[in-house]
Amino acid sequence: MILKEKFIPTRPSKWRCFLLIGIVISIYLLENLPFIPFNKGGVFTYIIKPILWIGAAYIVWSLPKVRAKGLLKFRNLVNWWAVNFAIIYIMALVVAGMIDGFGKSPYSHSPIGIITNVILVGSMLVGRELIRSYVVSNLTEEENYLVFILIALFMTIASMSLNRFTNLNEKVEIVKFIAQYFAPEFSQNLLATYLAYLGGPLPAIIYLGIIQGVHWLCPILPDLKWITKALIGILCPIFSLMAIQNIYLEASKKIKIREKEKEGLISWIITTVISISIIWFAVGVFPMYPSVIATGSMEPSIKPGDVIIVKKMDGNDTKVGDVIQFRRGSIWISHRVIEIKKDDKEKRYRTKGDNNSGPDVELVKPELIKGKVIYVVPKIGWPTLLIKSKDDIPLEKIVF
Repeated sequence: MILKEKFIPTRPSKWRCFLLIGIVISIYLLENLPFIPFNKGGVFTYIIKPILWIGAAYIVWSLPKVRAKGLLKFRNLVNWWAVNFAIIYIMALVVAGMIDGFGKSPYSHSPIGIITNVILVGSMLVGRELIRSYVVSNLTEEENYLVFILIALFMTIASMSLNRFTNLNEKVEIVKFIAQYFAPEFSQNLLATYLAYLGGPLPAIIYLGIIQGVHWLCPILPDLKWITKALIGILCPIFSLMAIQNIYLEASKKIKIREKEKEGLISWIITTVISISIIWFAVGVFPMYPSVIATGSMEPSIKPGDVIIVKKMDGNDTKVGDVIQFRRGSIWISHRVIEIKKDDKEKRYRTKGDNNSGPDVELVKPELIKGKVIYVVPKIGWPTLLIKSKDDIPLEKIVF
């Protein structure tokens, strides 16, 4: 019997990987170190930086070729699913934008602006993905998630400005940074690394290229809350990673037992439904949605850190005794209705926090009411409180 030997990178291949990693680090330092005089202007960003990434791509192209580890006959399948996963991700952002709202893109959409942005983003994308593919194909012959995670972690750090790390001084900032930026970027890189492992640089370029193309070229973008960005940015790539792994294993007949195929399909379906449901529930697609309580105005029934489940309703159907969530300025407040006032024009509601000494100063109009609190889940919203500033809620508007 011939035993399959464990894949061990040769010394030359290791040194080539170190060379490419060093190139990424060098470009990162040139771009971010404050004492480098020429990295602040547009010349560096739109001329020197693309030249550096094109040069990196040329170096990879000139090295001895290394084949991706997925079977050649399934390359088109991997590329096709890379397109699908990118579209799914974009659709999730659009659906969330319908709830949270949209905003104007900060990027230039003039002909010159589009061309320069395409050159900048395209050169970075091609250079990075050629390096990613070469490194992952050299370091592992079989699926090795430790290698995938390390490469994804390296690419994530290398894609973020050094100022983002050095300006994190408080726990609140660190938690928000990880949830809103680092974890979603890492999830994207983990999926891109697996795509590069299966099909080389092309599927990773396709997946990231579609997403970044929409982000840089679309004049209107979803203006999402941090929690929405975190959920979509983490769950969509992780779900896509699980899906492409299952799809490829079934297509390549590495899953041979029918029972395992059924189990894999069922797990894939369940994971899909749960992931999408969590995202939609969090952003308010369903008739009910969660919300975290930040103050103690409704104690003892609702305490800071509790998560309330709010059922959407017509404000005109509100009754005395209902605990409603309503908008006041830019914030959402959850207080109990203690009185209904009617006149010839409209109905208005007087509200009060159970723990407050007196009623709220302003009456609530029906159109400002979003829903009624129907359930309270204790304490599970405390991570959100870590990233909330006390200044988020104007306390002068609440009577204690």
